[in-house]
Amino acid sequence: MAAARQTACVSRRGHSMTNGRFTSRMKGLGSVSLAAIAAVVLLPGQAEAQQQAPADQAAGAEEAIVVTGVRASIQRALEQKRNADGIVDAITAEDMGKFPDLNLSESLQRIPGVTLDRNAVGEGQAINLRGLGPEFTRVEINGMSGTSNGTGGRFGNSEGGRGFNFEILASELFTNATVYKTSAADQEEGGLAGLVRLETPKPFDYRGFKLSASAQGNYSEIADKVDPRGALLISQNFDDVFGISASLAYAETTFRSDTAEGGSWRPFAGANTGTRASDAVRAALNANGTRYYHFADDRETLGATLAMQYRPSDTLLLTVDGLYGNLKSDRLALRDDMAIESGANAPLATTIENGVITAGQFTGIQQRVGANFLTTEEDFYQVNARAEWQPADGWTVRPFVGYSRRKADRSFDLYSFRLAGQNGSFDPGVVSYNVRGNFVDFSSTGTDFMSNPQNFLFNVFILRPSQDKDEEFSTKLDVERSFDSALDNIKFGIRYADRDKDRVATQERLQRSAGVAATAVPNLGSVYDLVDYHVSGAGSNAPDKLLSVDLAKLRDTFYPGGKAVTGTFVRPLPGFGAQQSYGIGEKTFNAYAQAEFKLDGFQLISGVRYVRTKQTSSGNQVANLFLPTEVITPISKSKTYSAFLPSLTARYNLTDELVLRAAYSRTLTRPNLADLAPSETVAGIDAGGGTGTRGNPDLDPYFADNLDVGLEWYFAPEGLIAGNAFYKDIKGFIDTRTFTQARTFPRQSDGVLVTGPIVFTEPVNGVSAKIKGFELAAQSRLSFLPGPFSNLGVILNYTYTDSSADFSVANDVRSRGLPGLSKNSFNAVAYYDDGRFDARLAYAWRDRYLAQFSDDFGIPRFTDTFGQLDFSASYNITDNLTAQVQGLNLTKEQTINQSSGRYLPYGVAELDRRFLFGLRLTY
Repeated sequence: MAAARQTACVSRRGHSMTNGRFTSRMKGLGSVSLAAIAAVVLLPGQAEAQQQAPADQAAGAEEAIVVTGVRASIQRALEQKRNADGIVDAITAEDMGKFPDLNLSESLQRIPGVTLDRNAVGEGQAINLRGLGPEFTRVEINGMSGTSNGTGGRFGNSEGGRGFNFEILASELFTNATVYKTSAADQEEGGLAGLVRLETPKPFDYRGFKLSASAQGNYSEIADKVDPRGALLISQNFDDVFGISASLAYAETTFRSDTAEGGSWRPFAGANTGTRASDAVRAALNANGTRYYHFADDRETLGATLAMQYRPSDTLLLTVDGLYGNLKSDRLALRDDMAIESGANAPLATTIENGVITAGQFTGIQQRVGANFLTTEEDFYQVNARAEWQPADGWTVRPFVGYSRRKADRSFDLYSFRLAGQNGSFDPGVVSYNVRGNFVDFSSTGTDFMSNPQNFLFNVFILRPSQDKDEEFSTKLDVERSFDSALDNIKFGIRYADRDKDRVATQERLQRSAGVAATAVPNLGSVYDLVDYHVSGAGSNAPDKLLSVDLAKLRDTFYPGGKAVTGTFVRPLPGFGAQQSYGIGEKTFNAYAQAEFKLDGFQLISGVRYVRTKQTSSGNQVANLFLPTEVITPISKSKTYSAFLPSLTARYNLTDELVLRAAYSRTLTRPNLADLAPSETVAGIDAGGGTGTRGNPDLDPYFADNLDVGLEWYFAPEGLIAGNAFYKDIKGFIDTRTFTQARTFPRQSDGVLVTGPIVFTEPVNGVSAKIKGFELAAQSRLSFLPGPFSNLGVILNYTYTDSSADFSVANDVRSRGLPGLSKNSFNAVAYYDDGRFDARLAYAWRDRYLAQFSDDFGIPRFTDTFGQLDFSASYNITDNLTAQVQGLNLTKEQTINQSSGRYLPYGVAELDRRFLFGLRLTY
């Protein structure tokens, strides 16, 4: 089908409603630009302007130069940025379809100031904005909150956070993503770092009938498997009076990753519960988590959107949106370990350098094969209705009502076997390790973790099913009055939202009955499997296969007919589950007023937002936990607070191409929902004690005063040089206090009740923090190059972010940088687009950052510098059929983790390289 000449309609506020083609009459807008390459981008921009001027004059008013493909998507995003009131960056549907990305978070990392949180298998799952974690960025979908069940967690089991997890929703479901880095009174509160608005397809975005379908194969190099992935969009617009559109995205994805770890580094005294070592050795740091990990995730996702629009008159537009997402996932975290964490005797030999045991030989160390299985089924629903009505000249009324729910059913289960000796009891063995660069090479005289499954005896199984549900009902009314004067418009509105977050957890254990020998119960040999294992550079001690657990065999063997196998019993732990169950309710009322002034290229927007929050936290208090006299008592606590959030935004067009921006705002982020729960969680308990966390219903929200200033030079349709600086003064930043309590709990090996110390952490307000930095970027088509090389272009951006904080503990590692903050990050994209063939090579890099302030042993964990190179290309076989290919992690980069503020080797993860290939049909 011949390409039809189509245009794009852009609203006064910068929202682009396009019919799929884009004209060069629309001036390019862009991300902030890198001054260091000004000489490179200026030449192509000037050449392009000189080359296009005669053509534009010749075409006159009848014909526009049609720009499609990658260039069209870049121009859309740039034009949306330029028309925005504040500092904004955007991605359009072309970007989301053609960047080599598995989900939308990986697309967003291309924006200045945005970095990516990756899960254990290397997939992006959440974003950090300007050095602040996912919980500080508000994510809206079609105008309302994106409810979430949390992000993070090494095994993907985190719950209770406010950060939005992008894993469930495919990028093909969205047409536009906009990142707002400055705040205004008419924006919903909650994003101290910023706001991300996502939009799904609308029928009025297209003319007439629209069909788009894609089918891809997704090849995992580690798993050596091809999975299917596909998407479909159908839309019909009936003369801009009524329209309906629907889209569907489905994917099966196999994720694999292997890790070699030394684990956390802490004083050897914590592990030296056997024969006592010298004071010097006990004070030295040792690697207490020597282990091999294999991560596997078999996932199935389904997403769908439905939108209807009706325009009964020129003054009324009605829109209804629906969104559905479903994720089914089976995750395995296999651990073959010989952790030097308890029971260790005085070492047979050590090498100590600067207070660190860099080599040693240890006795009394348990060797284990363990597996965490996390099965998840998650559903996401959202439906909303909105209207835009102009009852009279100069008046616009926008009512909105919506409902969103996200529910996750999980079972996070642990299966553990321990190495046995000749007498049939657990056999503490001899373990050696040696530090070598980023690796801790370790070995044991008792096992190679490949050839002796029958020697690993049943230790304990822990079943932990849970359900997390987050739902919100919200309604709002916005009114705008426009004027033909320096006072351009005033806005005012109200909003009410009712959000409920509930978690129900249970736990039970399968344990040996009293007096039953470990050899009388089935061992690993009855249920084992072998999995391939490889980490480049791990050394000769690392095996090429690991002992694993076949889950189906395990259930048949240890739970025959649904009952415990002979010699074991199921121990319910109702109090344990009750302690981890909670409910949080938030009712918020907002009202705002805002005025906009315009005069001779100058724009000023001033407003204030009032926020009132009523919060209710409920949970359970458990007395005599694990004892026959255990008593569970429900508890509840309420809290109400309010605040005024002023904002001021200014924009001045110094020339037709040069834009100066400045903004001030006061913003807030509420604490993570799990942190507000009057509940506690205990982990890692054994004879030596354990660790725990406790919520705090009295937490106050974070507040920040924000300053931004930016300068943007739009010198060509696809060229920009700009930069902006930002500063955030945060009050009420949450710290943690630590305390130790003696607790009685069942020992993992035999269920006997023992008493040991539990080290608890609890969140508390009181820390002040400051974040400052700047963003630079540059992008341009290299049209000054000869022949086909004139179709090349570059996009570069760089972000510097620094923080300071007054944490109560001296030398707190968070004073070097808040969790998730990389001081330096940059993106480099080279693209080619000749109208038929387009390609992109994209590299994203970030500096070292604090990934976890406190692990299971209270030790901070860092992730070292990381960069990933991705590629995508497409070729238009016909006007309607396109071939696509994508490659992720082309250079097979590894993730390197480090322990403590001394950056000691924690672990090296081998990430997958994958390729996607397929066809896309458009009509």
